[in-house]
Amino acid sequence: MLDGVSVRGDTDGHLQALRALNAVSKRVHSSLDLTETLDAVAEGVVEAAGFGLAVVNLTEPNGDFTVVSAAGSDELRRSMVGTRGSAEHWLELFRRAERWGALYFVDHRKGIPEDLCTWIPDIPEPDDPDGWHPQDCLFAPLTAPSGEWVGVLSVDLPDGGVRPGPQQIEVLSLFAEHAAIAILHARMHSSLERSKARLQYAATHDALTGLPNRACLRARVDALLRQPPTRIGVMVVDLDGFKWVNDAAGHEAGDEVLQVVARRMQRHLREGDLLARMGGDEFVAVLVGVDVDEAVHETAARFRAVVAQPVVGRTGTHRVTASVGCAIGTVTDGFAQLLAVADAEMYRAKRRRLAPEPAPR
Repeated sequence: MLDGVSVRGDTDGHLQALRALNAVSKRVHSSLDLTETLDAVAEGVVEAAGFGLAVVNLTEPNGDFTVVSAAGSDELRRSMVGTRGSAEHWLELFRRAERWGALYFVDHRKGIPEDLCTWIPDIPEPDDPDGWHPQDCLFAPLTAPSGEWVGVLSVDLPDGGVRPGPQQIEVLSLFAEHAAIAILHARMHSSLERSKARLQYAATHDALTGLPNRACLRARVDALLRQPPTRIGVMVVDLDGFKWVNDAAGHEAGDEVLQVVARRMQRHLREGDLLARMGGDEFVAVLVGVDVDEAVHETAARFRAVVAQPVVGRTGTHRVTASVGCAIGTVTDGFAQLLAVADAEMYRAKRRRLAPEPAPR
């Protein structure tokens, strides 16, 4: 016979579980970082849903599931995070499961697919038929509003060592709903951040060579102007013979030459230096530091050497050379002035390189 005290006790326990669930759900939803969200989901199940262990599996585009977070045991986390189960093995596991409302329970007597990576807690087999067996499995699907599965929440070690009752099942089901929505939000945020990063990269980098463009160079110079005065070296690099490659072998060959020489020159920059493509076959390098006077001339020599090496690629073998002009000063001298000096020096170098040799007497 039920009395008022026992009913009230069950109600209080239910409310306490829901309050804990609500608190954890707020923490889960407050993070827009996917990794933090998944960790909060796993930890929240252990805190609020009455299970000693929790693992979050995320679906991959091919339907496989990858373990991305685990809570309740350091050994569990080390053993499971990063493991992957094929869609085929997971489907077989769910075929063996009993439906507990929105959850899936696999009795240890049904067995687990051999190739599915699992972690079995070190607990004794129960004598009570309602006791929790170490090889029992309970899963909560994480589904989007569209019905698409975004992951699976696996739990183990229910409180009291017995199979969870209706209240615990309800709390876990509710938490799984909140967790799925939070994961979707975090994924959308991550996707948005990646899109913003791609747009930012596209706005500041040359699409052909991947080098910084004029906008990025301008931002770099503006940043230098906000720092204490420091010596900078400006180099203007122009390719000789590039027009002939374009005219004789086509624009695909010209693009290939630009890509190759850009990679070659970039490998000879120091950390903190910048090489930008200004358009066509013209590049500008900015070097900074106390040793910039020596570094500029050494880098210019390396640029000439690596550009002069034959470019062997899809479109054949092509040869270009580089005319390089340099200017050294400080940011207070004005970047535009240094750039103009380096540009004039580059054209003098080009005229010297291309000038016909005097006829022998």
